[in-house]
Amino acid sequence: MRLNPSIGLCALALALLPLAVVGCNLDTRALLQNYSGNGEFEEVDVRDLDLNETPPTIDGGTYVGTLGPSDIGAGEYSGATFTITGTGERICIIVDPQSVWRDDTRMDSTGAEIPNPDMLDFPHDDGDLDLLAGLASYYTGTPGEVIGDFLGNFPDSNGVERAIDLNQCLQEDYHGQVGGTAGRSTPEACSFETLDGVAYRVVLQVFSVPMDDNELKYAIEVRAGECPVTIDECELRGDFDEQEPGVLPRGYTDVESLYCDQP
Repeated sequence: MRLNPSIGLCALALALLPLAVVGCNLDTRALLQNYSGNGEFEEVDVRDLDLNETPPTIDGGTYVGTLGPSDIGAGEYSGATFTITGTGERICIIVDPQSVWRDDTRMDSTGAEIPNPDMLDFPHDDGDLDLLAGLASYYTGTPGEVIGDFLGNFPDSNGVERAIDLNQCLQEDYHGQVGGTAGRSTPEACSFETLDGVAYRVVLQVFSVPMDDNELKYAIEVRAGECPVTIDECELRGDFDEQEPGVLPRGYTDVESLYCDQP
């Protein structure tokens, strides 16, 4: 019979320290991104950006927002949605989640990524958003209430139910396979043709939030036309937290500027 390792550690501690009061904390709630630390869990944060005074629009500039943690264990996701009207032309959607994937690198004047000797990598201020988009009529969620997707079913000619994914925001993974998503603190983008006058829903689904404050900042843009060939951390700006003076080197107060703007 194999003993649970954590039980064995507690027994060993009690045997070695018989006069001390030893407690073994086996509470795994701290590993959950929606655990607040005071014995409570944060509710999922679902936002309908269409209700804002200035929601994201095609060629409307960069929109910067914040979102709270998801309850992954319950299958409930935080996130945001907004609606755009098709123009009959191709559009590009870009989202950049907080903050910089590698704080110990920076962009040089040619756009190449080089080591940054002034910084160590600090992943605790990074988060991850997944980007979806499709016809609003195919969206399975409820704006402002429940984050959904564009998965559906249809009966084939034999009456057998078949699954279909109607997400039009198709991205390639590291190996060039369609259907991938970017990882921690890495921009995601997609481009697709739209139907004139038809409503499309853009969905931001929170996969993880920064560990330092449980709040995820993001920057998003919708542009007319194709996406840029290369999209890096500096394409969109604003997905960062301000730091106290002296925390970052060279007088910078945010890691995005430290990454993008160093001479």
